[in-house]
Amino acid sequence: MKLLHSIQVFDQLIAADGVETFDLAVNPLSVILLTLRPLNDTGTLLNFESALGIYGAVNRMSVIYRGSGVVGMTGRDLAALNYFRHGIMPWQASHVNTNNDRRAVVLPILMGRWPYDPVSCFPATRRGELVLELDLDIADSGYDGLRLSVETIELLDATPEEFERKVQITQTFAATGENDVDLPTGNLVRGILAFGTTGFAGAAPAPTLGRLSTYLDNEQWGYSSTDFEVAHMLPSLMGRNPPAMDGRVHTLLEVAGGGVVTATQAEGASSIGSGGWGNYCYLDFDPTRDDTFSMDTSGASRLYVRSDAEAANLVRMIAVERIPI
Repeated sequence: MKLLHSIQVFDQLIAADGVETFDLAVNPLSVILLTLRPLNDTGTLLNFESALGIYGAVNRMSVIYRGSGVVGMTGRDLAALNYFRHGIMPWQASHVNTNNDRRAVVLPILMGRWPYDPVSCFPATRRGELVLELDLDIADSGYDGLRLSVETIELLDATPEEFERKVQITQTFAATGENDVDLPTGNLVRGILAFGTTGFAGAAPAPTLGRLSTYLDNEQWGYSSTDFEVAHMLPSLMGRNPPAMDGRVHTLLEVAGGGVVTATQAEGASSIGSGGWGNYCYLDFDPTRDDTFSMDTSGASRLYVRSDAEAANLVRMIAVERIPI
């Protein structure tokens, strides 16, 4: 087996908000590495953004094959899926708060079940058939001057048997109480990432997603009921630490003592804000990573998540589907 790691799109400045499209590699494709390189806009220190905030520069990313979406979600949703499903933490270079220093954060896009998996990756294509489409916001609170590059990991001798489709469904709940979010059927489903605008926070928490259940053809399947805040912590069962390293880190001068102290914000705004880690949970149907518990929806007419919502606002859900080749 031979791998080929190469730069597909060299580092470049993005001049304006909008959609950019790039051709992708033609050999069996395992991983796309999207690197965002903005400048800190931290003249006001509290504007400093964590890696998750920088991922917010990607309003939507789509991997498209012959006009059909294979992967499609926001940058933050992709980072959350990487963490909750795979334990992939945000990595970044120059994680400092200095105004106008350039940062670099990497956002992996997995085309199969695991990186470097020759059985589970996207099959070979012709030039122009497989493209990466990015809807970008070049400047926001905490950053500006966005640059990016794209690298790929190809597996030259692979003969994949499957790849994974992960496409976002968006819905706004009209009222609290029971709301259903329909998801695609026809394939093996390995998990569902769920985002709610309101997380579990405050003296009287009322998270958007509330209590969750999953149904296949109107019968409960897998998750009879789980509270959002419990589902949020399920990665701990896999031995994963929370994404604390993604918080703000500021160095302050302690005048009285004459020394320097470092204050680390473990999760804070990165956790419970709009789009922070605390707004996500992952309903895992493949905890053993061998499809023992994966949900087979072939022949089913309906798959949906029922949320007993405690706040009426926007939710996003992404089913991880196995697509056989």
